[in-house]
Amino acid sequence: MTNEATGDILTSITNGIGTLTISNPRLRNAMNLAMYKKVPSAIDSLTVSGATVIVIRGAGDDAFGAGSDISEFETLRTPDNAHAYDDAEADAHESIEKSSVPTVAMINGPCRGGGLAIALACDLRYASDTATFAAPPAKLGIAFPHPAVASLVKTVGDAHARSLLLTASTINAQEAHRIGLIHHVTSSSALPTAIDDLTAQISQLAPQSLTAAKVSLAAIVGHATTTDVQNAVRKCYESSDYQEGITAFIEKRSPDFNGT
Repeated sequence: MTNEATGDILTSITNGIGTLTISNPRLRNAMNLAMYKKVPSAIDSLTVSGATVIVIRGAGDDAFGAGSDISEFETLRTPDNAHAYDDAEADAHESIEKSSVPTVAMINGPCRGGGLAIALACDLRYASDTATFAAPPAKLGIAFPHPAVASLVKTVGDAHARSLLLTASTINAQEAHRIGLIHHVTSSSALPTAIDDLTAQISQLAPQSLTAAKVSLAAIVGHATTTDVQNAVRKCYESSDYQEGITAFIEKRSPDFNGT
């Protein structure tokens, strides 16, 4: 049963098709710390249970994931605790990205921040024409997780990644498809059928071949977190801009950042 007050990560498997559901509809499926921590075990559980492909989606049809739950930042994502929070996000991203079976993001509505990071970890991204995409950490004085930045660059290239990260702009599904952020866009009503067709096709392929392909792809692109990146992230959470971003969000006003 979903905990509607705090959100949850739900799993199911039918005929070898696994589903991981980001369930926090009260906050448009925003991810909180507890939810991030549940993702690795959820992926492991689906894989051990025999899933040949895993679909990752948001609960309902209104949102894939509106980001991270900002309401808990003041207590759980403080400068002292930021590393633990970021580690949980990174572990969730890595568990999806390194899953031995193909992963597919089924995207309706907002796919922002932490939600975008989850989608980027997936092998394939199918979206409805209602989907929107953004990487807005700069509006809050925080840093987009380094693994997600690496995946974004790998997916859309340096130029488009810079545009998304350095302007914090929101793009629609058509633009996301044009720049290669998503693989397929269709109507909301047709998306479930498109996902069913895709997963049926994948489930008919040789699992070991798919695993080998994923391992080879991972070896080619590679990911690494440097000390410079870690220091930059630390500075975000120790800055006055971080506090300003959170305070402005809570007070429903535009933040006044000063770079300190």
